[in-house]
Amino acid sequence: MQVWDQVFAIDLRAVAELIHESVPYLEETNGTIIGISSIDGIAPNVYGLAYSPAKAALDMLTRVLALQLGPKGIRVNSLNPGAINVGKWVSNEDHPPLGRDGQPLDIAKGVVFLASSDASFITGANLVVDGGLIYKSG
Repeated sequence: MQVWDQVFAIDLRAVAELIHESVPYLEETNGTIIGISSIDGIAPNVYGLAYSPAKAALDMLTRVLALQLGPKGIRVNSLNPGAINVGKWVSNEDHPPLGRDGQPLDIAKGVVFLASSDASFITGANLVVDGGLIYKSG
């Protein structure tokens, strides 16, 4: 349970506390909150006993906060990356349907979109950026 507590403290509680402290500033600017979740919060990962539930809770927190903060002019969304090559793992043959590994720039582009005026009518959404990998997990 110690690992469970640590994962929830980092992946959920810390996010909630940071958002709570940021709301007064975000109200002044009609700011946008973008949480970084994971496809493991949508499709369970057998190795993610604490991680998958924490990310699923972050996705729900996104939707609840969208309802609570929308009237204050604050949009709240999350981005759910799949496997992204950040140099710490070696890709295997199990590529996403798009046929390549995800790159950090793929995630950055999703975040930029959610933060932009192009997404001004999007709140409470979980944007999956995984090249279709989530559909291969079933």
